Amino acid sequence: MRKYVKTFGEMTKEDIQEAGGKAANLGELTQKGFNVPSGFCVTSKSLFYHMEQNGLPPKIDDIVATFDYEDYGGMEEKTSQIRDLITSARIPQDLFQEIRETIAELNTPKESFVAVRSSVAVKDSPISSFPGMMDTYHYLRGEEEIVEHIRKCWGSLWTSRAAMSRHHKGVDHNLGLIAPIVQKMVHSDVAGVLFTANPITSNRDEVVIEANWGLGESVVSGKSMNDFFVLDKSPLQLKDKRISKKTLMISFDEEKGYGRKEMAVAPDMMDAPTLNNQQVEELGKIGLRIEEVFEFPQDIEWAYHKGELFILQSRNIRTLKE
Repeated sequence: MRKYVKTFGEMTKEDIQEAGGKAANLGELTQKGFNVPSGFCVTSKSLFYHMEQNGLPPKIDDIVATFDYEDYGGMEEKTSQIRDLITSARIPQDLFQEIRETIAELNTPKESFVAVRSSVAVKDSPISSFPGMMDTYHYLRGEEEIVEHIRKCWGSLWTSRAAMSRHHKGVDHNLGLIAPIVQKMVHSDVAGVLFTANPITSNRDEVVIEANWGLGESVVSGKSMNDFFVLDKSPLQLKDKRISKKTLMISFDEEKGYGRKEMAVAPDMMDAPTLNNQQVEELGKIGLRIEEVFEFPQDIEWAYHKGELFILQSRNIRTLKE
């Protein structure tokens, strides 16, 4: 058993403090047999170990003591200093070896693209996500590139927006936990989000799906016009469908050979529906099964590749009214 790294198959939803909300939930879904792309989590204690072994906590505390939350430019500069301390420090050898070994296992039998995503929590707290606060990196390949972006993921705990969010929520900076996820990349044809309750009306008897071509990042970021589907839960059936004119998508950057980029949607795909009725029904059924696992309405990220459905993330919907 590794000390600092856990695969999804070794985690459950109870491991939020160690793995952050995203990784813990992916572990639970993996254990329950859902089609989650394989991956692993560099657990939350790893960053603390990395910082302690490099003598960083007092240096970070000194910088935090000078924060002026009314000075945006100053916050950018000071949080950047903290990120530089974390990302430039040498990873302790035993931790580095565990990461290397698990990358090698994930990439067997051949090297493939992965995504590095943040999984966060707050120590000794039920808070298990800060949506939109941390960074995600797509289409990475090779040990050096993956490790570099694990460092960047650690550093994203200290973006100015993350620090400001903790401040406004009254969360002590030292209680923030981050556990980078390394997960096999799904080169999605279409992707998006699925809510097992209506996030706008708080109607818990509806399932809402938003979809766009390419990666779901365009949907999550709000940059794209998306197809919109609403289903009644019982019985599960489509009640509303709106097909948008889709002009922007995010996909693999073929010019660079890594990473993602925004691109125009091909003219013949702009007005075409991203999902057929069978896929909408499949998503609705999967969503209800996932809601049963977590016993609360879920905000789910999903992707289709060549007709196969993958679940990329699931978390509680936080905007519902009673």
